[in-house]
Amino acid sequence: MAYRIIVKGVVQGVGFRPFVYRIAKEKNLRGFVRNVGNSVEILVDGERKEMDGLIKIIKNEHPPLAEIFSINAKYSEDKKFDDFYILSSEGKGEGGSDIPPDVCVCDKCVMEIFEEKNRRYLYPFTVCTDCGPRFTIIEGLPYDREKTTMREFVMCSKCKEEYLEPTDRRFRAEPICCPQCGPKYALYEKKRKIAVSDNAIRKSGKILDEGRILAIKGVGGTHLAAKITDDEPILRIREILGRKEKPFAVMARNISAVKSIAYLNKKEEELLSSYQRPILLLRKKGTVSNYISPGLHNIGVMLPYSGIHYLLFYYSNEPAFLMTSANLPGEPMAIKDEEVLSLEADYSLIHDRRIQNRCDDSVIKLICGRPIFLRRSRGFVPRHIRISQGGANVIALGPELDVVACILKNDRCFLTQYIGNTTKPNTLEYLESAVYNLLKLVKIEEIDAVAVDMHPSFNTSRLGREIAERFDAVVVECQHHHAHIASLMAEKGIDRMVGIAVDGAGFGVDGTVWGGEILLVDPEGFKRTGHLLPQIMPGGDLATRFPARMVAGILYNKYPPDELKEILLKNVAKGFRSRDEVDLVLKQIEKRFNTPLTTSAGRVLDAISTLLGVCYERTYEGEPAMKLESLAYGGSDNLEIPVRITLQDGKYIFDTTAVIDSLLCLKEEYSLKDVAASAQRAIAYGLVDMALRTAKKEKIQSVGISGGVSYNEAIVRYIKKKVEESGLYFYIHEEVPCGDGGISLGQAAIATQKLRLMA
Repeated sequence: MAYRIIVKGVVQGVGFRPFVYRIAKEKNLRGFVRNVGNSVEILVDGERKEMDGLIKIIKNEHPPLAEIFSINAKYSEDKKFDDFYILSSEGKGEGGSDIPPDVCVCDKCVMEIFEEKNRRYLYPFTVCTDCGPRFTIIEGLPYDREKTTMREFVMCSKCKEEYLEPTDRRFRAEPICCPQCGPKYALYEKKRKIAVSDNAIRKSGKILDEGRILAIKGVGGTHLAAKITDDEPILRIREILGRKEKPFAVMARNISAVKSIAYLNKKEEELLSSYQRPILLLRKKGTVSNYISPGLHNIGVMLPYSGIHYLLFYYSNEPAFLMTSANLPGEPMAIKDEEVLSLEADYSLIHDRRIQNRCDDSVIKLICGRPIFLRRSRGFVPRHIRISQGGANVIALGPELDVVACILKNDRCFLTQYIGNTTKPNTLEYLESAVYNLLKLVKIEEIDAVAVDMHPSFNTSRLGREIAERFDAVVVECQHHHAHIASLMAEKGIDRMVGIAVDGAGFGVDGTVWGGEILLVDPEGFKRTGHLLPQIMPGGDLATRFPARMVAGILYNKYPPDELKEILLKNVAKGFRSRDEVDLVLKQIEKRFNTPLTTSAGRVLDAISTLLGVCYERTYEGEPAMKLESLAYGGSDNLEIPVRITLQDGKYIFDTTAVIDSLLCLKEEYSLKDVAASAQRAIAYGLVDMALRTAKKEKIQSVGISGGVSYNEAIVRYIKKKVEESGLYFYIHEEVPCGDGGISLGQAAIATQKLRLMA
């Protein structure tokens, strides 16, 4: 008798076939194991009890990086086998499995890199079955060497021997290589090659110690690196990348080095040391240069995750390096040699292995003790998220900024790596290629619907309509904040929720700019039950860049023009380029010229930030609100700030003008830190008050928060406390980002609901 077993999950590229082979040999089983499509097929030529025993071991003892979704077995009439074999992979086969993400180099491989007698001594591409690149090198399925960018490097006899030896740690490790047959690094001064291999890496360590800027082509892209004990190279990198104030990440040599620059608890240490090796936001110590994360109380820190990182520290005396993605604002990260060499770094360290799939570092922040994604990418992509609202094949393209696309295959959502700002042509092209690449990897040929943001001018919406036409699919337009809450509900498996959707901006169904919304969401759609008081945005997008304009718009209906002018000149004069600009803005409001209305919570926080003298110009997304949060950190929140909720046309309205107005006096009498903390509490209380009133009226037990403002830990903490004190359940994202990087998941869920209603 024979039994055929199909195993679905993260079962390719994680040592699963070698594991099955070794167990089968130990148990004297006959048959075979092989990759089929993106799953694994096992044939057991024997009795039912032998098959059952193997399945039990697979479930309980599988390799650490493997994850089992399902195991299906059935009787087979296959020919008899005299032994157990690993057969060549089959391209066609069952779907339903995941391609594994890239993982950090394991401890055993790191030890080998620094063993003088080891043949991989000081070799940066040292990996084994349990570690190294996966997603960034894969070109197609099944996951075999010839379908990765490693196929360009022919294994030497020693590597091939390891690759074919079942008892070896590198048995069937597709990225296997050594100094004799694998990729190599070369060091360039500007565009002139000056060193290769170990000599290139050794020189690079010294270059960093000397205060020079080094571009490093790594696993999924390129970083610009510099020492953090010297301000000059940090400022030069800001100039090169056009990042005036945006925080940079730091890579620390080890945990001890992390503790020298940031405060670290046990949970944070576990996250930092995990095989995903994300960037983790930590509270920084005063030893860090102010130019790393200007005006912020935290700093993004990660540990080395590839051989090249360990070797650079080996050749350097520095405890940590600045390590930031090498891309101009809005553009994709450099991955091609010519792109790296075109950067204005002093030197470039470049390897000759192609990066098939660009993949930025993931970023995580602990909020109320929970790890929350700011960016979900390396180490996590392309693992799926299972949702209960599935049932169709959907492509969802997200909004416009911080874009991550989502492909729904029945009940599994596969999110792309972080894409970015799709107002840039190169990034839009990157989005399209990432979508088609993921479609190929998850084996989808037919699409039922393409979900897009309802904003009429987004490039993603235009691209979505083009894709829908190619697949003859339905186009589903999704309201931005509905998608935020739908994403949270899909993640948590909830079908009714009162959602607090708070961010900078989203196109509302009434044509205004939303961003501080209370939504009642269920499978039928959403109902807007409350929002912040609509405020004037003088100059439209200019009010986003210069928040002093928002202060003018918010207080315009409170004070006559002459008095308001004096208030603005006294409190936020630095937010205007001249006194004449103040007059111009007030006239603009009076004439109602380019003065859209917004309910955005982000814009209110920006106004508070500039009113307290924290940030007068936004140079990166979320800057004023982030700096406000840092000012408020550790402040007393017990100052009295009015939280006024009224009912108008059946909707709860939170009067944010009263909040801003109260700060004019408070900031003269109390510390700005206390005023900032109290202002954040007031915003949180106003939002949660409207949400709880809706939940009580509609008899709903679940309240959740989504959107970029929910990265503010203090605001989330206040809301969580109030919700739970009311006996309700509180939810925040843990599988996808709270911000726009999580919206495509909600769009996919909305599209499936739309398809059901259409059926």
